[in-house]
Order: sequence, then C-alpha cells, then structure tokens
Amino acid sequence: MKNKNTLILRLLIIVLPLVGVLMGAGWLISGNIIGIGAQTSDAMPETAPNLKVAFVGDFARNSDTESVLQLIKDQGAELLVGLGDLDYNFKPDRWMAQVDDILGEAFPFVSAVGNHDDIQWENFYKPLFRERYDRAADLNCSGDIGIAETCVYKGLFLALSGAGTIGEDPEVFLQEQLSQNNSIWRVCAWHKNQEAMQLGTKRDEAGWGPYETCRVEGAIIATGHEHTYQRTRTLVDMEQQVIDSMFSEVDQTRVAEGATFAFVSGMGGKEVRNQDRCLPTEPPYGCDGVWASVYTRDQGAKFGALFITFNVDDDPRKALGEFINVDGEVIDRFEIFSEVN
Repeated sequence: MKNKNTLILRLLIIVLPLVGVLMGAGWLISGNIIGIGAQTSDAMPETAPNLKVAFVGDFARNSDTESVLQLIKDQGAELLVGLGDLDYNFKPDRWMAQVDDILGEAFPFVSAVGNHDDIQWENFYKPLFRERYDRAADLNCSGDIGIAETCVYKGLFLALSGAGTIGEDPEVFLQEQLSQNNSIWRVCAWHKNQEAMQLGTKRDEAGWGPYETCRVEGAIIATGHEHTYQRTRTLVDMEQQVIDSMFSEVDQTRVAEGATFAFVSGMGGKEVRNQDRCLPTEPPYGCDGVWASVYTRDQGAKFGALFITFNVDDDPRKALGEFINVDGEVIDRFEIFSEVN
C-alpha cells in the first residue's frame, strides 16, 4: 500500500502542473479537450476606457477649420476620423501642415476619401497618410487608404470606404470586414449620402448597399458631404427609415445586428448650409420623426465636430456622443449602447 500511495503521489506531482499548463494554453476547458488555438472565452475586443474620438468632414484651409482643429485638441480627443473633402484648394501638403501645427505630426488621423479629394488622393493624400501612420502610436491600418481600408485604434474598429466616390462594390468590402471582426464598437465611415440620409439638397450618391450592410452588421454609420450636422434615431431599416420600436428615444440609441444609427458631420469649416428636408426646423422634425438632432444654418449653427467617447462609466458597451461647436456649446448629447453579439 505504501508503494502504491508513493506512486500516486509521484503521478500527481507530474500531472497537476501539466494540467495547469494545458488549461492556460486553452487545451482543456471544464474537462473537455478543445484543441490548440481555440478560444477560451467569448470575450470581445474592448476599447480603452473613455476613448474620445472626433468625427468631422468638409474642412477647408482657413481660420474656421483651425478653430475646429483647436476644438478637437481642447476636447482631448485621441483620434480624428475625417469624413471626406479635406481641402477645396488642391493643396494637400499645406492642408496637412495645418493639422500638424494644431494637433501635432504624430496625432492619429484617418479619413475616408471625399469627392473634392479624389483627383489628388492617389498621388498626394495617400503618401501623406502613410507618413502619419508611421508616426502615430496605437494606430494600425491596412488596405486601400480611405477607399477600402480598415483601422484599429485602442480597440475601436473602423471601416473606411469610398462609397459613391471611388471604388466598386463598397458593400462587399464592408460586409467582409465587419463579418470577420468581433469588436464591441465598429464604425463605418464614408463621405457621400443618400438623399433621405441628409437634410440638404444632396441626391442619392452612396447607394443603399453600404448603409444596409453596416446596419445588419451592427456598426455606427458616419458620413459627411452635406455641410451640416444631423443624427437619426436607432433604425432597423435604413432605406425605408424604420425606427427601432424597442429603442426609439431621441437621447439614447443602440447598435446591434440589424439596428444602428447614422449621422452627418460636415461642419469642418467650409460652410454651413440650410435645412431643406424634413421640416419644420424645430422638433419634432418631419419625415416621421426619423431625425433625433438637427443643426444647420436654420438653427444658427456654428462649425464643430461630433465626439464619441467609448467605454464610459466603467461599461465597455456604453458610449457618449456629443456634438460640440467651436464656442464649446454642446448641441447634441446622447448615449449609445452596443448590443453586438
């Protein structure tokens, strides 16, 4: 018996550490062998706590754009997502120098291509962005810059598209990238719109494919092009503008498979335009109440940017959106909840 007990003890000394190694490597879970490289949990990539990101397009090279860039700096944003039309004067190097002077040469900055950028995008803007990527910490991008590109910054996943401007089948690119990514927070960004997804005089240009693809995959939709700011409620059909009956509040929205919201943030300094659709100019707005917030010349709008702070209140699935103008006034404030599975 003594020899038997000694043998058992020796086996335990050998086996127990091995079991610990196997469990740490993800080989054993609850006594079941699952194989090398299998996931040991359903954890989804989270953003860094209180990650503040600025979203804005339709800039210029003037004092108004400088004020917007200064606002982004003063608000403590860690990343700028441009929504196209960076410069209307065809001087990309001078425009980027304006960004460098205020935000710094290493400030993380990505952008979708705009229709006023397309002629110079390949030979001028792309090299400038490649140089920025080399200097920016924590920013990892791949693909065709601003046209069919994905970027990850501190857990935030971005799919940048040239929908309606440059490139073919943007919905194919967006579906492939979003379906392969399981981050809690994902954003689709492009420049142009559909007529029903803005409140100015723009016509159908981006196509419904990108909008519906990002809705189905549960990604926030960010656009520019119209030189105003507006945000929808949570929608379960972008083309028909169907409001989510389970989440219809003005100051709360969600992203989930099949539900999201879209916004236009084109207040980067070029000009401020009128509200031409979904009148009246005061809430409740027309178009069956689709729009949660409207900020145009008719509301006395000033330039500014939408800031979204992810992972707030110690909740990785909660975010706070705020459109803030260059005077520091909070024009729109709303909570966002990620229910992405």
